[in-house]
Amino acid sequence: MPAYTNAGKTIRLGRVLNPRTQRAAVVAFDHGLHLGAIPGTLNPGQVLETLAEAGADAFLVSPGVARQYASVFAGRGAPGLILRLDWTNRWRDPAMLGSDEGRGCLLGTVEDAARLGADAVLVYMFIGYQDPAAEAHQVQEVAAVAQACETLGIGCIIEPMARGLRVGEAIYKAEFIAMGARMACELGADILKTDYSGDAESFRQVVAASFRPILIAGGPRTDTLRQALAMVAGALAAGANGMFIGRNVFQAADPARMMRVFRSMIHDGLSVDEALARLES
Repeated sequence: MPAYTNAGKTIRLGRVLNPRTQRAAVVAFDHGLHLGAIPGTLNPGQVLETLAEAGADAFLVSPGVARQYASVFAGRGAPGLILRLDWTNRWRDPAMLGSDEGRGCLLGTVEDAARLGADAVLVYMFIGYQDPAAEAHQVQEVAAVAQACETLGIGCIIEPMARGLRVGEAIYKAEFIAMGARMACELGADILKTDYSGDAESFRQVVAASFRPILIAGGPRTDTLRQALAMVAGALAAGANGMFIGRNVFQAADPARMMRVFRSMIHDGLSVDEALARLES
């Protein structure tokens, strides 16, 4: 088990990662904060309750969702609560008033997250901006969040992503993912949420560069079920600790079944073929 610096982090992060295996099946459900209402998010409470019952270890949600649906996270055996502490206009299509490179901001403080009962907070760390000062400002904000988490005993999850205009088409380049992951560890992350480089062999470079548990981001919904399952299997084979997957769960034909299958892959070693058979039966 990773050595956390205080009892608060040990207790709270034990609600996210299995304390014995350090693995987790986390659902990212913060998309409405950045994109508005997208398919699968129109009934947040129902989605959260369904996926919690199906075995989600924790959810990544916005402050508004955490306040409105606090009951999902209350009680013995309830899923962990990870609070998205920042916002960005990066993910919106230009037709929906998005920006080519995008900018973001913090939405609140770690103290606010503690009042909401969060076990951890999560923030982006984008690298590759055209303006190096913008990148430096981003790192400064992330470092301040990490320091506040240390003070309050809240888990700190950093999401490094190579997304600035200087990155071009190489957003899933293993060297870039590994660089961001190591920077996040050095800044004080307890857990990393990273891109997946596309195959286990290249992703081992990311794992080797990191000294904190890695949960991969799912990204956009994949074209096929096998692609989604292979992504998780490949990351686990490379040494990752699980997933932060959203659209491949809550936009699935049967979200509860998809959640149970991902959970079994992460915690029980279910293979891609076995998982596919369960989904297609």
